[in-house]
Amino acid sequence: MLVLASCQPLSQKAGIPEIFKEKPSQKSQENPNASETHQQFESRNLNTEKAVQKKVQVALFLPFSGKNKDLGWSLFNAASMSLFENDLNHNVELVLIDSKDTTEEAKKAFAEIVERNIKIVIGPVFSQSIEAIESSAKKNKITVISLSNNQSLMGKTTNEGGVFLAGMLLEAQIDKIVGYSLAQGKFSFSIVAPNSQYGNTVTAMFKKIVKGRDGTFVTAEFYESNEKDVDRIADHVVNAFVVAPHSKKSKKTATSESDRTYSQVIMIPESGKILSKIVAAIKAQNKDERDFQIIGTNQWEDSSTLSDYNLLGGWFAAPESEKFRAFEKNYYQTYNKFPPRISSITYDLVAAISKLIDRQKGETPTINDFTNPANPPINGFSGIDGTFRFLPNGLVQRNLAVLRVGNGRFDSIEKPVEKFLRY
Repeated sequence: MLVLASCQPLSQKAGIPEIFKEKPSQKSQENPNASETHQQFESRNLNTEKAVQKKVQVALFLPFSGKNKDLGWSLFNAASMSLFENDLNHNVELVLIDSKDTTEEAKKAFAEIVERNIKIVIGPVFSQSIEAIESSAKKNKITVISLSNNQSLMGKTTNEGGVFLAGMLLEAQIDKIVGYSLAQGKFSFSIVAPNSQYGNTVTAMFKKIVKGRDGTFVTAEFYESNEKDVDRIADHVVNAFVVAPHSKKSKKTATSESDRTYSQVIMIPESGKILSKIVAAIKAQNKDERDFQIIGTNQWEDSSTLSDYNLLGGWFAAPESEKFRAFEKNYYQTYNKFPPRISSITYDLVAAISKLIDRQKGETPTINDFTNPANPPINGFSGIDGTFRFLPNGLVQRNLAVLRVGNGRFDSIEKPVEKFLRY
């Protein structure tokens, strides 16, 4: 176990504070490309704090070893930055607990959190660990804020403890971008998605939201992982149409072009090379030059999107990017590497917890303090990823912007709302 408080200095251009660093082994000296001290992590008790002031312990329940250790340490870096920048009254002590790789290992590691009587936890990262610790969190009145966005896991909180989902919820992104599209006079929608569990989930969600907002759903097309059928699928999605009930003719009578409703909006919940290939194929198959808008999810928020001219003008819902770019710059100056996009969530959670503890005058907040922050007019928290709040059903609600892929940057074409109405 490692402990970090805000009065301990961060090591510049390193992955962890100086007090956690070990001398490099002979093996690492021989191999300059060997991983840093992150791979040296093991359970240790470093009581470096003077017992001057009672601190609220917050567990970072992240993968500090195993196949996801690089992600775990990057999230720790972001949490450390937030601690030093936001815990101005030195009320918080971060306790590092290695969630490791498997659900059994996570369950065993969570028992250490229970044993230490820690009541606030950031993590785990992955959905499969949530069910392994849920009952223990509720039983022991622990507030767990996972980084998962798996909305099927909502409802795992009580008025005493449980698990929040702090990831960027897919349903919220889709609802935002569909609502914006409708407001721009675009009423017919299609989707191109991978033939996978994720693809089926996002398609069902997209279809439900479109119909729930009185839009017209035209078609769903699925591609295989080998991408060999992309051209065929692109042809289908461009030329698919529906006919309004009052315009339907008999089987012997062909529908006229004016009776047909083609897609005005095409959702592609993908990223990288596959996204680029699909969009290029759709544009190539658009021989009749129909007018449609390409939309996506926050997966698009990547440098590869900005370097792809096929995606220029595309829309997606996500937090505004300016604050993350500033955070990214500071992170790089401190650790000499770029942060993963999810690291801003860890930063914002540490900041929110620090604010809550300040309001509680140094006492440990309960789960009800998270769901009722009592700070009008925001009625929530502000961070790198905009305003957010904890809901009693276990979701973390976020106010998102609509971004457009511009020339070398993401332009905000609809600003996020900066406060919440009280529920």
